[in-house]
Amino acid sequence: MKEHVRCHHLWCVSLVVGITLSVCTDENSFFTAVSEADAAESEQAQQEFPVAEDPRPLTSGMEKELRGCFDFFWNEWVRDESLPTYGLNAGDYVGLRRHVPLAIESQGFYFPVIILGIERGWIQHEAGRQRVLAALDSLLQLRHFHGFYYHFIDLKTGGPGWHSKNVEVSNMSTATMIAGALVAAEYFGGDVRDRVEQLYKRIDWNWFLDPTRQHFYMACHPEQVPEGKRVDERGMFGHWAAYSEHLIMYVLAAGSPEEKHAIDSRPYAAMQTPIGSYKGKPFIYCRTGSAFVYQWSHCFLDFRNMVDEKQRDWFENSRQASLAAQQFAIDSSESVKGLGENSWGMSACMSPTDGYSGHYGSMPADRNFLLMDGTVAPYGALGFLVFTPEQSLAAFEYMSTIPELRGKYGLFDAYSFQTKSKNSRPWVAKSYLAIDKGIVALMFENYATQLIWKYLHQNSHIERGLSRLGFQNSLRTTRSTEKK
Repeated sequence: MKEHVRCHHLWCVSLVVGITLSVCTDENSFFTAVSEADAAESEQAQQEFPVAEDPRPLTSGMEKELRGCFDFFWNEWVRDESLPTYGLNAGDYVGLRRHVPLAIESQGFYFPVIILGIERGWIQHEAGRQRVLAALDSLLQLRHFHGFYYHFIDLKTGGPGWHSKNVEVSNMSTATMIAGALVAAEYFGGDVRDRVEQLYKRIDWNWFLDPTRQHFYMACHPEQVPEGKRVDERGMFGHWAAYSEHLIMYVLAAGSPEEKHAIDSRPYAAMQTPIGSYKGKPFIYCRTGSAFVYQWSHCFLDFRNMVDEKQRDWFENSRQASLAAQQFAIDSSESVKGLGENSWGMSACMSPTDGYSGHYGSMPADRNFLLMDGTVAPYGALGFLVFTPEQSLAAFEYMSTIPELRGKYGLFDAYSFQTKSKNSRPWVAKSYLAIDKGIVALMFENYATQLIWKYLHQNSHIERGLSRLGFQNSLRTTRSTEKK
């Protein structure tokens, strides 16, 4: 089993203590400790895309929020061993008091959150390992199509969620699950690694690729096609054509452990990259303007010190998106109640009028697409923490003071002072979504210890994927993200 990656200063203290004890007890143990330390340093030096250490303390409020995120994932799971989904996270729409299926992409946040819980002493190592093994065993048995899963899965049957033919097979949901599973593979090694390799190896990324356009299809209905839905002969529809949250899918597909399933660099090169700005520097944007688009892949991959062949810096790109989102909220505050300097980061979330809406976002975006009813998702600003720590922390401190926004798992999913508010009290979506809490958890941990980044970057498949796509190292000045 591989040594756990920790903050550099803790690792050094452990090494010194270990060596001191070795000297006092056994000369051979001393040389073993030194040899293992040298091997660890050598392994990091050999990594093509190493993660630079930049440990930062969390405030007491941030630690409380992170613990809430962990408790959410650890407590909201399928406990019944007789079910085909045993061990998996079942944390979508918690609080709505109605039956909902589990989401495959949620598992991609579930696995790393378990690991950070172990590292922070909230659960025992073996308890975390057993939970991960249970989830992986279920994933290996669930129905899949060339390695890809239905986006939503019924807890009791393992079939499409809601027993509906409208549920699609999703490549991005599956990719997110695999990204988190690879973090667990590197952390636990052994039987966890073996199971993750099986899951990853059977995914045929080319099955989901449009060879003519070199774009991944958006999703697929391989069995039943919803009435009126336009699909091709295999049930494929839509395309991941333009820049969005799916950067990590290119890396995973290019780094596939099964060469016949791997893609080359053409799909990444074919991605459309529109340029826009909002009272700041131009950057590649997504027409929805949702904050999560600029955060999702960064939860797993550390883009701080790399650029691609076109010298595109995805970390800086998301930093500019964060600054634009805050400025957009400031400028909108006169017409939309509740938005402002510390209430920003609009993103897909629960809605006071539409149940769940993907129409929340900031400029630059398709202005006609945006729903401006004052709804703010806390994870939007908090998920930008690694890019704009000063602004995101100020937003967190403000949101922590909003009446009724905090529940047993930390901040709820959304609030609005504009729509359905009562006097000075906002409407609050008193529910939790796994993907939203997952973004906060992983970004908080990467900000503090770089833990998730470190483990994923240890994976040889990830390194191969980055190299195949043409990424290269580009040193960034430490903590250069504070100012514009």
